[in-house]
Amino acid sequence: MLTLSLVTVVGINGCSTLPKHGPEVTQYAYDIDTSQTSLAQIITPLKQQNLGLTGYHMLYEPLEALAARLRLIDKAEKTLDLQYYIWDNDKIGALALHALIRAADRGVKVRLLIDDNNAKQIEGVLLALSQHQNIEVKLFNPYRFRKYRAMDMILDLKRINRRMHNKSFIADNQVALIGGRNMTNQYYNVSDNYQFSDVDVLLVGAAVDDIVKSFDDYWNDEYAYSVQNIVNPEQHRLRYQSLKQQLDDYYQEVTVQNYLDLTTRSHAFDQWLNNNIQLDWVKATVVKDAPDKIRAKANKEQHLNFQLIKHLEKPEDNVDLISAYFVPEKQGAKHLSDMAQDGIKVRVLTNSFKANDVPVVHAFYAKYRQELLENGVQLYEFLPTLEKEELDKYTDELVKKAKVSIKGLSRSSLHAKMMALDQKQVFIGSFNFDPRSAYLNTEIGVILNSPPLAMAVHQTMDQQLTHYAYKLVLDANHKINWYRQTSTGTKIYTKEPRMKWWQKAGIKLISWLPIEGFM
Repeated sequence: MLTLSLVTVVGINGCSTLPKHGPEVTQYAYDIDTSQTSLAQIITPLKQQNLGLTGYHMLYEPLEALAARLRLIDKAEKTLDLQYYIWDNDKIGALALHALIRAADRGVKVRLLIDDNNAKQIEGVLLALSQHQNIEVKLFNPYRFRKYRAMDMILDLKRINRRMHNKSFIADNQVALIGGRNMTNQYYNVSDNYQFSDVDVLLVGAAVDDIVKSFDDYWNDEYAYSVQNIVNPEQHRLRYQSLKQQLDDYYQEVTVQNYLDLTTRSHAFDQWLNNNIQLDWVKATVVKDAPDKIRAKANKEQHLNFQLIKHLEKPEDNVDLISAYFVPEKQGAKHLSDMAQDGIKVRVLTNSFKANDVPVVHAFYAKYRQELLENGVQLYEFLPTLEKEELDKYTDELVKKAKVSIKGLSRSSLHAKMMALDQKQVFIGSFNFDPRSAYLNTEIGVILNSPPLAMAVHQTMDQQLTHYAYKLVLDANHKINWYRQTSTGTKIYTKEPRMKWWQKAGIKLISWLPIEGFM
């Protein structure tokens, strides 16, 4: 997300700063036949038994989420199509790249599509990677001024401010992962600074075709540029052979092997790979933005939020909404309030001020808290630091064997995007319930018509919310209090937790600025 100082100059727009296009060849996933791959042989009989349905498997734990990616890369025989907003040059990014190179070496065609907003530090690595004959890398909505990106922001902020926020992972056109996780340390319990609490879903069957088509749409879009056509090789000394050697050396490190050993204990996914498949089969709808949204040219039917409203059933009992960045705007706040007034249990989990990695967003969320609470909407705010008993079950081994900081493991931030309606439907994806996801960035998600999953989400929140979130409550004077459940009882904060007076003043000032639509 762009900083506040840049957003305030949104009115300064000149001609487009897009780089000139080099030669780009149109490609489609199904140009390569994957029907005889090992994954297809496992999945095809299941698809035939469940015609028109989608099989899903939730990926809650960070280590299982990484294991799923690495195992699928190892299992792929023909194609790997990966689309991400962020792919960092860090431990997780390196592990995934090492796996992709091994796949490419055995003949798998790899297409890697990364949004350019966060690619500056890794563009040399991506350029070296693209020298492999079986790997193609594209950057989406690229900056023209590669070293001095502020120039693009000044001259063409309207374009630069819109980003491809999609996350999708497709192996042999048979299995797809979508959700909120990027390819960087914070999502897989490796960061020394903080961890994102997130969720993915593994999909097979009918929904995969829609995700494959969405990837092709972005890959062949005019805003997708081959990294070799826009990154100057003279500014980067790294070449493919050196990159491969560095990744091989890193892979052999003891701490890396210890971490990978922990991922192999994610038995649920390993069992799936070994043909003991445990999938729930349901009707599913993929909702996705068209690439034209980046150019503000997509019609409303091509917007994810329009599709979401169209395909979600009207709730009768409860709505559970989980969103890292939650800015409902006036219309959304009224809609949630009206539902609560009609007797529907409406519950929202978002980040507390200290847990939010984009504090400016908190200013515009906070504007709506009083109204929502007064109308019966339940608000919970994710804790910035989790108690030891609430941490991942592998915490001790991560600290001892993989040399991960205990401080980093306990420092937390919510990043999941999920919604459950009654005992009917669940939405999972990259879409935050805020104006940026609705109007500016492109997103992807899936609606699963799964009563058991909806019930599980609802019951889990019932049982666990107070362990990892503040509950917001209005006191007798209609002032907001924050309730935190501790091992010694309930602690009540009458002032916003972990917020200093000058931060409170700054948040209030920011909330008056006419920039809510950019949050």
